[in-house]
Amino acid sequence: MKLLVKIALSLVTLITALYFASFLILPSITIVNNSGATVTQAEIDIPSSHLDFGSISIGASNTLHYSLSQPKDGTYRYKVIIANSVAYHGNCGYVTNNEINKRVVITVHKGKQVTCT
Repeated sequence: MKLLVKIALSLVTLITALYFASFLILPSITIVNNSGATVTQAEIDIPSSHLDFGSISIGASNTLHYSLSQPKDGTYRYKVIIANSVAYHGNCGYVTNNEINKRVVITVHKGKQVTCT
C-alpha cells in the first residue's frame, strides 16, 4: 500500500512540474496598459493564432501564452481599443516556429503610442 501511495504522489508531482515548466517553454505576449484609460478590447493576431486579452485596467497587464508550433512566419498584429474609443492598430516583432521562452511586451502609452519589446 505504501508503494502505491509513493507512486501516486510521484505522478502528481511530475504532472504538476511539467505543467508549470510549460509556462517557461511556451512563448508569451504581455500587454501593459499605461494609456491612462481602461483598455476595453485588446487582440493580437499571429500567423496561426488569434489572442483575445479582453479588458485591461489602468496600470495593469495581461499575459497570454501561445503555441510553439507556428507553421507560418509573420508579425504580431495588434488592435487595442481604450475606453474613450481611441483605437491603436499596428504590427511589431516577428514570429517564427519553435521560439522557446520568447517574451514579447506590448505597452500602450498615452498619445496613441505603442512600444514593443
